[in-house]
Amino acid sequence: MEDYYNLRAGEYEEIYNRDDPVRQAEQKKIAEAVKRYFDGRRVLEVACGTGYWTKSLSETAKYICAVDNSPEMLARAKAGKYGCPIDFMLEDAYSLKFKPGYFNGGLANFWFSHIPKKAIESFMESFHRVLGPGARVFMADNVLIPGLGGDLHRPEGSPDTFKLRKLQNGSEHLVLKNYYNPEQLLEIFSRYNSSLSAENIFYGDCFWYIFYELS
Repeated sequence: MEDYYNLRAGEYEEIYNRDDPVRQAEQKKIAEAVKRYFDGRRVLEVACGTGYWTKSLSETAKYICAVDNSPEMLARAKAGKYGCPIDFMLEDAYSLKFKPGYFNGGLANFWFSHIPKKAIESFMESFHRVLGPGARVFMADNVLIPGLGGDLHRPEGSPDTFKLRKLQNGSEHLVLKNYYNPEQLLEIFSRYNSSLSAENIFYGDCFWYIFYELS
C-alpha cells in the first residue's frame, strides 16, 4: 500500500477533478461538513495524502496534525497553503504516537476502506486513544460503483476485497479496498458510540461519511 501511494502521489488528486456533477456536489458536501464539524478544534487527520481535504479542514480548524505513512504524499501536502497552523508527520495509523486525549477532533477521509476488516478494532482503538472526551470524529469514503476505479477482486477465503489499479507509469497494483452499505457502517461504528443512528450517516451515489462524538 505504501509503495502504491508513493507512486501515485503525483496523480492522486485527479480523482477529485472528474467531470461528474454528482461527484463534485458530494465532494463539496463532504468539504462543507468537515469545515462545519471541526470549527475551532485541534484535529488529528489520519491518511492526509496530498492535503486535499486538509485545505478545507484548515479553513475552520484551530490546529491540525496531518499524518500519513507515504513520504511522497506528505512531501506534496507540505507544499500546500493552509488556513491554520499545521504539522505534517510520518505516522503509522495503527500505532499513533501522541498523548492520550491530545486532540479534540479526528478526521480520516478515504482511509477506512483500506483497513483490513480484521484490523478495524486495532485502528479504532489507536485513533480514539489520542482523542479526548467529547472529541468529534469524521470519516468519509467511497460507495462501490461497479466498473469505476478498477475491477473488484475477492481472494478465496478472504473477508476483504481488492481493486486492480493501473498507474500512469503502466504499473499495476492490487489495492485493498473494502466497501460498506449504510447498515454495515451503522453496525461497525455503533461499537464505538452506542447512541449512533442513521442520522449520523450520509450515504450518497459516490461517497459516504459518518460523524459522531466520543463520550
